[in-house]
Amino acid sequence: MVYTWHDATSPPVLPGGTFPGGKIDFGQKKILRLAIQIIVVGIVFFFLGRKIVADWPRITGYPWDLSYPWLALSVVLLGLMFMGHAGGWLLILWRFRHPVPFLPGLYVWFKSLLARYVPGNVLMVVGRVIMIEPYGVPKRVSLTSVAYEQALAAASAATATVIMLPFSPQLQNFSQMIWVVMVVPPLAIAGLHPAILGRIGNWVFQKMKRDTIEEFLPFKDIIWIFFWYCAVWIIAGLALFSMVRTVTSAGISDLPIIIVSAPLAWLASVLFFISPSGLGVREGVYAITLVNVFGSIGGVASAFAILIRFWQTMLEIGFVLVVMTLVKLRHIRIGEPSEAAGSESDGAAPPL
Repeated sequence: MVYTWHDATSPPVLPGGTFPGGKIDFGQKKILRLAIQIIVVGIVFFFLGRKIVADWPRITGYPWDLSYPWLALSVVLLGLMFMGHAGGWLLILWRFRHPVPFLPGLYVWFKSLLARYVPGNVLMVVGRVIMIEPYGVPKRVSLTSVAYEQALAAASAATATVIMLPFSPQLQNFSQMIWVVMVVPPLAIAGLHPAILGRIGNWVFQKMKRDTIEEFLPFKDIIWIFFWYCAVWIIAGLALFSMVRTVTSAGISDLPIIIVSAPLAWLASVLFFISPSGLGVREGVYAITLVNVFGSIGGVASAFAILIRFWQTMLEIGFVLVVMTLVKLRHIRIGEPSEAAGSESDGAAPPL
C-alpha cells in the first residue's frame, strides 16, 4: 500500500496568535491554558468535595464491604482493558504496513499514556510519535494511526454506551423512548467510512495547518477493528463493575448502568479535552451515573469516583513498570529499529 500526502495550502503561521486586544505569544498561551485547566478541574473537585463533606456521616456509616477476590478481578480486567487499547493501536499500525514488535509497542503505548496527566494532552501524541519512529514508522503514519485510534475508540465507546442503555432498569423507567438511541451504532460505523472520515479528518488537518491524507484504511479493516474496541469497552465496564463489587454488594441489575459508565466517562473526557486525562470530568460522570448503585447517596458515589481515579492511576503506573521490566529481561533496547519493522512486506502484512 502506498501513501500519498499533500501539503495543505495555508498561509504561514505567525509566531504569536491573535487575542482580543492584541497578540499573545506561545508562552502566554501555555500559561493561560494551564490556568483554565486548573480552574476547571478545581471547580469539579470542589463540588465533588462539597458533596462528600455534606454526606460524610452517611459515607462513614455506609456498609462498606472490602472483597479481595473482586479487587483482584478488577486488576485482571483493567489489565485486559489496557492491553486491548494498546493492541488496537498496534493493529492499526499493522494494517498500515508498519508492524511493530509487540513488547516494544506495548512499552511505547503505556509510557505515552502517562503523559496524559501533563497539561496539554498533545504531549502523549508527540511522545508516542517520537518513540515509535525508530521502528520504521514515519511521523505522518504514526500521527494518522493515533487519529484512527481516537476515532475508533470514540465511535465504539458511543456504540457500547447506547447498546447497554436500554437494559438499565433505571433508564427504562425514566423514558419509554430509550430504544431510540439504537440509531447511534449504525451512524457511528458509517462515520468511519473513508469517504466520510476522510473529509472530516482532512478538514480538521487543514484547520490545524497540517498535511492532509489521501489514502485511508480499507473500510473492512475499520469494521473489525471497530468491534475490537467495542469488546475492549465492555471489558472496561466489567472492570468497573468489579471495582464497585469490591466495596459494595451491587447486583446484576446494576451491571448495565455500570458498563455504560466506563465508555461514557471516557467520551465526556474527550469532549472536554481541556482537562488533562479527563481529570475531574470522569469523576463527575461516575458520581452521576453510579449514584443509584450506592443507594442514591451522592457523597458515597463522589468518594468512590475519586477512589476509582486513584486506583486506575496506580495500576497504569504499575503496568508501565511491568512492561519496562519485561523489556529489560528480554534485553530489548527501546529505540533501536527491528528488522521486521524496518522492511516493507510485499504480500500480506505480518502478524503482530
